[in-house]
Amino acid sequence: MGAIFNAYDRLEPIQEQDRSALRSSGCNTTRGGGEGGGSMWRQFSSCVWRGASCQWQICVKKTGVYCVLGVQSDVLCQQQQAVSLSFTATQCKSFKKSKQKLYDLILTMPKKVDLKGLQEQRLARKKKIRKYPPSTVYLQVLGSGAPGAPKALYVFTEHAKYLFNCGEGTQRLAHEHKVKLSTMEHILITHKSWENVGGLPGMLLTLQDTGVPFITLHGPPGIASLYYDTRHFLRFKDISIHYNHYEGNSGPSTDPLIIQAVPLWAKMEETISGDPSEKLESFQETNDEGEDLYAHEKSLPKKRSSPVEESFNNPTVKRQRQGESISCKNLSVAYICRPPPKAGALRLELCVKAGVPPGPQLGELKKGNDITLADGRIVKAADVTDPDDPGPVFIVVEAPSEAYLDSLLESPAFTQHQCSGGLDEDLAEVVVHFTPPEVVANPRYQEWMARFSPSTSHVILNDANSCMGSEAVHRIQYKLNLLNDNLFPLLGDNGIPKKEACSEGNTEESNNSDCKKTSTNNSKDTLQAPEKFANFQISGVGPTVQAATLLNYHIRPKKRFDRSNVLQLCPDTYIQECYEGEKFESAFLNVKEKLQSHYSDQAVNAGSLDYPYVTFLGTGSCIPNKTRNTSGILLELSHDKALLMDCGEGTYGQLVRLLGCTECEALLRRLVAVYVSHLHADHHIGLIRLLLARRRAFNATGISDAPKLLLLAPSRIMAYLTSYHENFEPILEDFIIIWNQNLLYNDFTLGKEDYRKLCSQLDMKDIRMTYVVHCPNSFGVAWTHANGWKIVYSGDTMPCKGLVDIGQDCDILIHEATMEDELEEDARIKTHCTTSQAIQVGKDMNAQHMLLTHFSQRYAKVPLMDDLPAQVGIAFDNMKVCFRDLPTLHLLYDVLVAMFSENYDEMLEKTAKKRLARQRLETAMSNITTNSITSEETTVKEINV
Repeated sequence: MGAIFNAYDRLEPIQEQDRSALRSSGCNTTRGGGEGGGSMWRQFSSCVWRGASCQWQICVKKTGVYCVLGVQSDVLCQQQQAVSLSFTATQCKSFKKSKQKLYDLILTMPKKVDLKGLQEQRLARKKKIRKYPPSTVYLQVLGSGAPGAPKALYVFTEHAKYLFNCGEGTQRLAHEHKVKLSTMEHILITHKSWENVGGLPGMLLTLQDTGVPFITLHGPPGIASLYYDTRHFLRFKDISIHYNHYEGNSGPSTDPLIIQAVPLWAKMEETISGDPSEKLESFQETNDEGEDLYAHEKSLPKKRSSPVEESFNNPTVKRQRQGESISCKNLSVAYICRPPPKAGALRLELCVKAGVPPGPQLGELKKGNDITLADGRIVKAADVTDPDDPGPVFIVVEAPSEAYLDSLLESPAFTQHQCSGGLDEDLAEVVVHFTPPEVVANPRYQEWMARFSPSTSHVILNDANSCMGSEAVHRIQYKLNLLNDNLFPLLGDNGIPKKEACSEGNTEESNNSDCKKTSTNNSKDTLQAPEKFANFQISGVGPTVQAATLLNYHIRPKKRFDRSNVLQLCPDTYIQECYEGEKFESAFLNVKEKLQSHYSDQAVNAGSLDYPYVTFLGTGSCIPNKTRNTSGILLELSHDKALLMDCGEGTYGQLVRLLGCTECEALLRRLVAVYVSHLHADHHIGLIRLLLARRRAFNATGISDAPKLLLLAPSRIMAYLTSYHENFEPILEDFIIIWNQNLLYNDFTLGKEDYRKLCSQLDMKDIRMTYVVHCPNSFGVAWTHANGWKIVYSGDTMPCKGLVDIGQDCDILIHEATMEDELEEDARIKTHCTTSQAIQVGKDMNAQHMLLTHFSQRYAKVPLMDDLPAQVGIAFDNMKVCFRDLPTLHLLYDVLVAMFSENYDEMLEKTAKKRLARQRLETAMSNITTNSITSEETTVKEINV
């Protein structure tokens, strides 16, 4: 036994709550001679439930029940050594009761990935391949910077990946287009604005899940505070975050890119008013109010704090960094990058022609050494190799406003890469501009661009672009629109061109992959591109292109622009994919007839039924995927008022994609309130982008003093918002906060006058909230309108009596249904609901209609359900519902299953396998009780988990 446990000394020791659980089932958690044997439990809970091939051996003796687990190494997700874990369950007074506790314990074991194994693989691979300079380097536009889309430039080398800026929604686009993130090492920010950093928290979580051991943030001081300030609602347990100061030295020569940071300072006419120390003091007091939503997990072993976290834990260093962050608000950082020099490739055909025999002499030529042949002839390495590649230079720059132009024009760092500089090999190959269009149009900025060689290319990433970057969202919307164009209107985003003639075949998956070779065709685009994507020319400036998602620029080997992967829409293909399902056509015709019958019975003038409109902007949980974004529900109260319930990452982008830019701005001017149910990131991380966009929407109409937004949220959100205000850009003047806990139905503390004013602003007769069963300070809400209708929103919760109390006799219940019924135990552990539990809550509160949302991302298309009651509907992104649509929603389920039959069948198969595994375990545990315990040892039972 000692040898077995020694294999896990590197893992965390067993925790007291785990030890207590084991003891309650009669299990011995210690090894001979002292504590520590429980590390077996941690290792078991980390690995077993990830599809590994495992085998229980259950042996019954007079002295007790002995259970041994064997894990096969060749099928583990990580290259884990074969293990044999064992623990002893001593005989209990009630053997049946002990068996049940043991069974319950096995079912509730946490499911985790062995991230440490992933990280070790990454580091070993990195050490091996860094011996040589990268042979492939290209730039890829991930987010074009179009309104509602992120600004993000992805730089690929086979050694490591780099990301320049990480706007909100970057992670979702990376997932859709299969951008490899597993070797991401550096994220470089040009300027402290939400457009550049809004996607950073979600990206860091994704990098952590893929096993990235550490990430380095580059940019102006203060960007690391975003990581620190989200620690209360985001868990960064397995990734180390480093911050590289812009004045720091370039990375070591082994890095695949040599990067020089160039500071650009704005010329400020007015300095920040007030005493900075007072601002810092108020910030520090507010920041300490943050509440850790994962405090219940604090008993788990902690990894060593990252350098960023350690610096914030030191009060002196923390104060210094906050002061520097505030003073650097007017700083932008440009980056001059180049890969290390690379020797020219050996050309074998020239070697054969020169008479060089196979053997070690070829190696000498490859190293750059001249050789002498047997006949005395000298073969020079330069004659049989390609020219050496000194490393092409590319520059990433952002001048956020005209105030930065003096610093940009006067900086000497760019001189050697411009025409007036030195060697030709130092001339910039391409310049990527994150600069906004009004600054690009400035003659002084164009003068700076003209200083570069006419051969230097320029790529523009800003909101003058129109490509939002997602084809998958359009694909599913075209399919759903086929069923009902009122519920599923076509999207207002027209930034992706349509093919005139769609090619045959399923194009469900993006053709972009780091593992695929991209086309080297440098001819003009064959697609029908919008005018904004067409090349345009600035006098005296080299080729200039407005970017679109998946536009590539190859700098090694030098192939320049590659537009072969730029997105195109093919509606005919999307519709044809629906009819590939065997049962779709008959189901479609059946539901179409029923829908026509329903709507024909409606009154011609149904204006009184139009409001409220419920529009789902995000119906997925935790992280966004191609078809379901994170939580966001728009409730249009009337023609001039709207409120938003939850605001996950990308909510503003969803509004732009659905409505188009003009209509979106009009809606933002009608938006009077945002309700945040709880502080998990997938429910509020998009709020800052929404606040900034709403301010711009009012400014566009000449209103500089926009009316403040009502923010109904848990009070702890202020620590995060205040930190952003202090370190990045001002937002606190854009909203008035009303604490959710002041509106509790059983502990109402909001002042009467304030409550009357709140209801008046929202045209509400009554607003009631309740605590729900999820993380600390999670709320459900019931809105009762002055016109009499009542809508209830659960937020994230398990079945909750308080929600039933405030929702009695409501017209619409919007309830989370994260998991299928087969995963009820998982739902309980994660404090969520299954579909049947959510439906039962609706029945308990006598809700007339129910809309299910917040589905686990395993149900990207249709959730698994045995039966859908007549009053229940399934929510999709970009689905718009009013009262007259509610009776028809249940009719769509069968045709949706037929439309997405392939995906649905895969889910059924997975569920069947889980059910079979559970039945086998139940049978094995049941057999233990029937075996005789009179002999010294009985037959060994073996089962597969």
